[in-house]
Amino acid sequence: MAHLHDNGYKYLFSHAELVQELLEAFAPPGVSALLDYTTLRLENGNYVTPAMKPRADDLVWSVELHGQRIYLYLLLEFQSTPDDTMPARMLQYVAALYDHLLRSKAVNTAEGLPPVLPIVLYNGDARWRQSSELYDLIRVHPQVLKPFQPRLKFWLLDEGAFPAAELEDMHRVVAAIFRFEHTPDSAAAKQAIRCLAQAIAQSPFKQRIDRVVTRWIKHRLQSKMPGLAVPDAEELTKGMDMLETNIDRWEAQAIARGMEQGMLQGMQQGIEKGMQKGIQQGMQKGVQQGIQQGMQQGEALLLQRLLTRRFGALSATLLASIAAATPAQLETWGDRVLDATSLDEVFGETRH
Repeated sequence: MAHLHDNGYKYLFSHAELVQELLEAFAPPGVSALLDYTTLRLENGNYVTPAMKPRADDLVWSVELHGQRIYLYLLLEFQSTPDDTMPARMLQYVAALYDHLLRSKAVNTAEGLPPVLPIVLYNGDARWRQSSELYDLIRVHPQVLKPFQPRLKFWLLDEGAFPAAELEDMHRVVAAIFRFEHTPDSAAAKQAIRCLAQAIAQSPFKQRIDRVVTRWIKHRLQSKMPGLAVPDAEELTKGMDMLETNIDRWEAQAIARGMEQGMLQGMQQGIEKGMQKGIQQGMQKGVQQGIQQGMQQGEALLLQRLLTRRFGALSATLLASIAAATPAQLETWGDRVLDATSLDEVFGETRH
């Protein structure tokens, strides 16, 4: 899927608790233990790069490490594919940050410039194979020039590179967010949301991040599944049953829409083929029979899929009953399946 920058991550990581979660789970080894998270401070991130382009989308935080303040430059990369020039881009952004600190006299040059940890948070579908070091972009040159070449390395967080099981084992809210962002289907999305709810419940920051994260997940669900009825943020924190039922309904409707489109396309193709052969009467009869058979088979397959998802594998006898059912029976069973709590409620006396 395409991952578009909709300011959702900027909203999340404008909260110190989620920045702390991000660093505790994903910072370079040895860094997190040195940070005093009580000193986290969101800095002004509206800088102008040397190319005269404003940078307002990224986030800059500062935090104390061994009594001195360091800066965390969090670049939110929402391109669908990696960027080969990212080290050079990051050099510009860090230089713009230093220029801002010097111009605003936020640092004392006699004490030296503060360290910066550049972090690239990437959520594209293609895995990031490119180097994170600027020096690797510079062509081969004589050894005598090596000391004069610029050096910078950023810390890459490629969300999609983490296996789902690894993210689940972390029991972290940010890890669950990463997992949700890369779910391949609705079943995986429901499982990821359950893990997110559990991580929020276990988080020491639950009271402060609960509403923040649930508002974000509601926005993302509506983006991933247009038309999905998503409960209010308060309802999401109370349980998943309503949301999962709505996701099942949304998927069933999406399947039905796909079947309808497929039948319409098939009918159109049949009409065109029949017209080409000049067999108007036979074409009309064949198309009508094909539509009726296709609709009945499609409804039977959809019913089997929904039943299996709700109640597990079906018996051979029950599958045979579905295959032999009339359109009216299929319609009646289909109306019952989403709200039923058992096969008996769907089929009544027809279950075997």
